[in-house]
Amino acid sequence: MLEQTKVNIIDQSNEALLDQMGLKKTKLRLELVKHFKDAKHAQSYSDLKQIMGEGVDKSTLYRNLSAFEEVGLIHGINDHSGITKYALGASPSAGQEHAHFVCESCETVYCVKGMTEIQMKVPSGFKAKNIQTIIRGTCANC
Repeated sequence: MLEQTKVNIIDQSNEALLDQMGLKKTKLRLELVKHFKDAKHAQSYSDLKQIMGEGVDKSTLYRNLSAFEEVGLIHGINDHSGITKYALGASPSAGQEHAHFVCESCETVYCVKGMTEIQMKVPSGFKAKNIQTIIRGTCANC
């Protein structure tokens, strides 16, 4: 299902995509959408700040990432490094099941397509909100 969502996102113009998501078309948002479409792996705030340049302040970038995440344009990934990474597409908890591969050498995070839905039994009285699958190892670049 993620593949279909990504295809729809990638096939649309950046302007049309922001319109569809109900987001205002600002210069920064258009640049962010372009960057996420071109990115081969998940991006941290620091990665994005460096790419977007010094002209973008911290709160503006965080607000835009938050807005993108709210509408399902991107999803945040907690890889247990303490640094959230962001990737194109809705989150696994929003029904877009997929795993994330974390390279233990370079710390790059990749979305992994083709994962089947995980069914887990939690103890009686517990309610699972979402399941995050992290695969650790070494990426092809390392």
